[in-house]
Amino acid sequence: MSTSDLISRDALVGMRVGISVSDSGDLLRLGLSKAHAEIAVGEITRAVLIAGGSLVYGGRIKPSGFTQYLMHEVRRYGRDRDVLTLCLAAPEHRKLSRDELDATDRELGTKGRIVCLDEDGNEVEDILRSKSVEPDPLEDGLAAQAYSSMRTFMGTITDARVLLGGSLADFAGRMPGIIEEAIVAIEARQILLVSAGFGGAAALVARQLQIDDLRWAPRDFPLRPDDERIDNAIALLGETAAALDWDPTSTGLDLDELRRLSASHRAGEIASLAVTGLSRATS
Repeated sequence: MSTSDLISRDALVGMRVGISVSDSGDLLRLGLSKAHAEIAVGEITRAVLIAGGSLVYGGRIKPSGFTQYLMHEVRRYGRDRDVLTLCLAAPEHRKLSRDELDATDRELGTKGRIVCLDEDGNEVEDILRSKSVEPDPLEDGLAAQAYSSMRTFMGTITDARVLLGGSLADFAGRMPGIIEEAIVAIEARQILLVSAGFGGAAALVARQLQIDDLRWAPRDFPLRPDDERIDNAIALLGETAAALDWDPTSTGLDLDELRRLSASHRAGEIASLAVTGLSRATS
């Protein structure tokens, strides 16, 4: 029996938990695959939903990936209406036809809703009823702004955030998304839980916030390109945490538990620690 199985089914009622996850370049050398990350996301989703919470995710519909997996888990375990808010930045929803958006909306059913945002982070009202039926790509130069605006928007509708993995190469925004979402969470004084066991951007966040020194990992962990944008993002994360006197234990977990959460790649342990922290922080 896991820790999450012992938590009240109402422990997270009213809590909106943001999930930040994407592929990590460290998976293969850790003996892991994308499937391991998906299982961890599934376990976190299940634990949050069973405890009465809801989820917020900023993702993409095409190409398929974590969004579809998260939707699948929500359909299985969501016991209430609108337990998933799927936020689509302008570059993501504007590359879809209305038929594709409508199909995703129908797939979610009553368990969730899609929020489409413009490049400034404002919700595009009644997009599924609009007359445009073909993709309408966002003009060049606005994509980075649009992704940042989406992350700022999500910070206004969430109470906590869980980070896992995260690409440090080929990111579309002005910085890796998971690092930016960590900054937004700290600025909003939200609960922030970091799982670095899958590498990637989350590992950089864990080290910068002094949650985990990553001594358990390979010396060059996480793998990352020589990119000034990443250096600037990590520096900004540290400055933001220092300026707001961010305390890792405000997450509901003590330092030992935070380090266990950070270093683990076992889905059940990650979910148990995450939901335990969330429930303590709200009690």
